[in-house]
Amino acid sequence: MAAVLADEWKVFSRPSPVYGAIPYESGYVLATGGGIQFSTPKIKKVFTSADGLGATTFYGVAQTESKIYAVSEYGLVAAYDKKTGRWKAVNRSYLNNKVRVVPGQVLAAENILIIAFENSLAFYDANQEAFLLSADRIGSRSLIAHSPKKISIMGDTLFVSFGAELYGRRIEWDNVAKDMRLADPLSWTKENNSKEFDNYIGKKNAELSRIKRDTVFNNYKLDEVYEITSVSRGGIVAATSTGWMAYSGGYDWLDGAFIRNGYGSYTGAYDNRMKILSALDDGLLFAHVWGMGLFLYKNDGYTLLKAWTPEDENSCLDEYENDYTVVVGTTAAPDGSGFLAATSAQHSYGLVYVSRDGDISCLSKVGSSPIAGTLAAKIDSKTGDWIVYVSSREAFAVSLGGTLDMFRMPPPSKNGGRLKVSEKKNYATPGGRAPLDFAFDKDDNVLWMITVGNLAYMDEDRDTIVQPSSTKGLIGAEYSAMDRDVQGNIWLGTTDKGAFRLAKKGKSKDTLSAIHFTTSNGLLSDRINDMAIDPVLGMAWFAHNGGVTRYTRNDLKNADKFMTKNSPAEVKAYPNPFRPKQGSHLFIDNVSEDSFVSIYNRGGALVKSFYDSDILGGRAEWDGTDAKGKLVAPGVYHYVVRKGLKKKTGKIILIH
Repeated sequence: MAAVLADEWKVFSRPSPVYGAIPYESGYVLATGGGIQFSTPKIKKVFTSADGLGATTFYGVAQTESKIYAVSEYGLVAAYDKKTGRWKAVNRSYLNNKVRVVPGQVLAAENILIIAFENSLAFYDANQEAFLLSADRIGSRSLIAHSPKKISIMGDTLFVSFGAELYGRRIEWDNVAKDMRLADPLSWTKENNSKEFDNYIGKKNAELSRIKRDTVFNNYKLDEVYEITSVSRGGIVAATSTGWMAYSGGYDWLDGAFIRNGYGSYTGAYDNRMKILSALDDGLLFAHVWGMGLFLYKNDGYTLLKAWTPEDENSCLDEYENDYTVVVGTTAAPDGSGFLAATSAQHSYGLVYVSRDGDISCLSKVGSSPIAGTLAAKIDSKTGDWIVYVSSREAFAVSLGGTLDMFRMPPPSKNGGRLKVSEKKNYATPGGRAPLDFAFDKDDNVLWMITVGNLAYMDEDRDTIVQPSSTKGLIGAEYSAMDRDVQGNIWLGTTDKGAFRLAKKGKSKDTLSAIHFTTSNGLLSDRINDMAIDPVLGMAWFAHNGGVTRYTRNDLKNADKFMTKNSPAEVKAYPNPFRPKQGSHLFIDNVSEDSFVSIYNRGGALVKSFYDSDILGGRAEWDGTDAKGKLVAPGVYHYVVRKGLKKKTGKIILIH
């Protein structure tokens, strides 16, 4: 009897550019590259894939009497019920074609949607929730060779413009399914006088321009996010390729700040899969801008403490070219004393250590290749040494070859604050590709890694890199990012197939099973640039070209300190009073994962119990039913949380 996980998807995106608009309730509904935006006196909201749309980039919007329809970039059709105020993806049949809709060219007449694709004109029956037919030829024009430019309805006539030519056809909109000649190109008439059509389209374009100017709003400040990192107080810092970064606690965003005087890494961020944001407690943040050095911040990136730039004479940074420093990866020092980075150089990359106070130490020419990629570091539990792993690349391009370097070194605190390598090893990687990202499994003392197309881990007993023998449910993909959650699951981000969560079978690292997440679940996009797990708030974050997705799950939250002397919060139950018939759950939160949660009625009889997987993440969820699934009577109930000799109690008022 497992509790329902409180899964919640939320997307942060900019509602731009605007591709289409319709009037609605004294306002407008807009189809944008960042979702469907409502701008009316009653509703001011941007709906995205997390709201049931099934996608976030929409090229057209139209409405019938009862519903609003949105059509995505590749022809997914979503419907908004005007009575319930909810979206639902109702047709995906065109998605596999990978043919784009012509931006803004979606119309509605009676119960029929007309959608102009780049290679066809499609007719969708809103009542049947199915496409009736598509035409790939109109008059003498092949739509496969010449995409339609504009479509419009004037009276009972549908017009299709190819720019130089205009075709029209009369249609009985309430009888389209029985129109046997609709796909017949000869049933269309070439219009010799397009002045009326041009005037009509001109007015529509002018109105759309005014709507764009007057109604677009944006509560989310960032745009193309290429990297995110979780911070110790909970939440993340996200960085864009254009040089902005901002903090979010999961619901709102602070205003953005520049990483370095308005400069960004631009295409270098994507082409080289940079992982240059690292965070420590107390809001310390470490970052790099392509070619421009290293930067230490406090206040989660909003206050610059110190910078090391190539033009600084006192800087010890290696330069890939004259006055040009390139860092692809940074990581927090394993003891929390500072940060580590690797600087690419013409012959062999170097290592850099920056302390929390801003002291810097450099080791030049220690790498196995000129180009250094991402980093990871841990403490050897037996010797106390640092073990630092660096992706050694043959070139900046991630698709080319590479290996893995391992450095053993004493902590700088035991070496006068300086870096010193006592041992170095080099390992071959799957397919001979350089690692792109790392994740430590502290329970198994294992380093996981991804290359462009492979998942693997470091087997220290055999002193080699091994690929799992079974990854059930993990389809072939190009990987972009990875992280590990508090339950030991490995999360993978991909460039076009969304995200995967891999769980071990028992304790085996070699037998994994995957759960797949895509835009149909709530992701902003199936292209993920980076990802991070926030164990404080229990959130998985994904960075995309168009914004950020936040996914909340109970089992992502770290409950290790709950019900201890250092607990960050007391046990509590909410909402209280609890109204189960309103579709909500009662949450008994901040409990230890090894506790036992019981609910009793007023007479002291046990109603329901929660334990083990029921309280992953430190929270039990009660839907108001007893052990047999029957809704209990209204009244006063009591909860008891036991952990060893510790006991927490409270009262619940249940109202029907």
